[in-house]
Amino acid sequence: MFSHKLLSLLRTFSKYDLNRFRKFLLSPYFNDLEDVVRLFELINDALRQGDAEIEALDKPAVWNALYAGRRFDDAHLRRLASDLIRLAQRFLVEELRQEDTLRESLDLQKALENHDLEKHLASAERQLDKYLNQSEGKSTDYYYYRFRQHWNIFNRASKMVATAGYTEKLVDADYYLECFYLAQKLKLYIAWLLYRGFRVTEREVPVVPGFWEYLQDERFDTVPLIRIYRRVIQSFTESDNETHFDDLLDDLDQSTGELTRADLRECFYMAQNYCALKINQGKTDYYYRYFGIIKKMVDLKLLIEDGQLPEAVFKNFITVSLGAGEYAWTETFIQTYADYLPARIRENARMFNLAYVYFYREDYEKVIEYLRDVEYSDVVYALGAKSILLRTYYELGEYLALESLMDSFRIFLRRNKVISKNLKREYKNFLILVKKLTTISPSDKKAIADLRQRISETSYSMPKNWLLKKIAEIERAER
Repeated sequence: MFSHKLLSLLRTFSKYDLNRFRKFLLSPYFNDLEDVVRLFELINDALRQGDAEIEALDKPAVWNALYAGRRFDDAHLRRLASDLIRLAQRFLVEELRQEDTLRESLDLQKALENHDLEKHLASAERQLDKYLNQSEGKSTDYYYYRFRQHWNIFNRASKMVATAGYTEKLVDADYYLECFYLAQKLKLYIAWLLYRGFRVTEREVPVVPGFWEYLQDERFDTVPLIRIYRRVIQSFTESDNETHFDDLLDDLDQSTGELTRADLRECFYMAQNYCALKINQGKTDYYYRYFGIIKKMVDLKLLIEDGQLPEAVFKNFITVSLGAGEYAWTETFIQTYADYLPARIRENARMFNLAYVYFYREDYEKVIEYLRDVEYSDVVYALGAKSILLRTYYELGEYLALESLMDSFRIFLRRNKVISKNLKREYKNFLILVKKLTTISPSDKKAIADLRQRISETSYSMPKNWLLKKIAEIERAER
């Protein structure tokens, strides 16, 4: 294939992007190399015809199309591809700049300072201020842009003698820089805290002595991100004091209109992590608090990013809402939001999760019906479907089918090379526990106590609550 690096880049362009890139290449300001345009036209035609045409673009074919009758020159062709890559990357930067009106306005402010154009500059700064005042929420970018705005003004003032308000301009620049730095620092610290919660790490995000005390300065109480990030850190570092989490949720409610959608979404995810921590500690009432956060995110339309819903978010929301007993809501959620999942897993996710809802509703015949439509080629859904089907057979008392499934499950785990050793060990342990459920005598108190202890030590990645519920049912049967 001709220049994999070039073709892989241009393959990411939509038809709209390709049309705009063509206009970009035809502009003498950006490009004056006619052969680069001809190379692009050749690749553009192939891209629109499909993969077969792209695969046919080898070096000799490209050379003959561009320079029929001339002796092949590999170095020249590589330079041409390199020029087109450079221009495509420049195009991406220009497109990004045009989407960011604030950055462009700041660049204009700086550019006009270099010329004696006071009226133009005054107009540009009014427009910049308007953009900043109308910006969606106060993100870290907002404070960085405010810093740049005031730094530009201060820098200009510092070159003039006896400028009025010189100190105020300096102080404003300093304040916005601090807001940007502190909010960004806290965000990184929270990322480390969350990582530390499920991974062992010897490294940490350091803070200078007096940092936490300095954050209490009342100047930062009006900065929503700093205020909320402080609440998040308190919730995790003093997790036993649950009033911090109550304060965090209250602050999030009050700050909804002050944050960008991206920041608000991220802050809600942080709150969900705290709920997950509590659930893993056995505090099942946090399923309901977690569900409250999920419902709020749905009501605020925060889930969809760039037209898609991440699969992990979809699965997590379903697990939590089922744990909270919200079966009807969960079914509606699946039917509504499965369409926003990546196309390759969309139907698998829909069928599997609907089966999961019906398992919670104890409609086991429908569980089996929906699981028939799950493709087992995806190992994640294969494991999940086998786990649900295994529990369904147990609930129905179909012990022959259960035994057969357990045997095939063991073979699947042994032969599969994708599943990690730790996960294989957990599923094998789950199969052993289910087998014990089918053979244990309700009158054998010691065996039941031993089994409960063993279940209690299992990971929450397995259906731990279901196993404990089945033990309780066996005990009740004896009474």
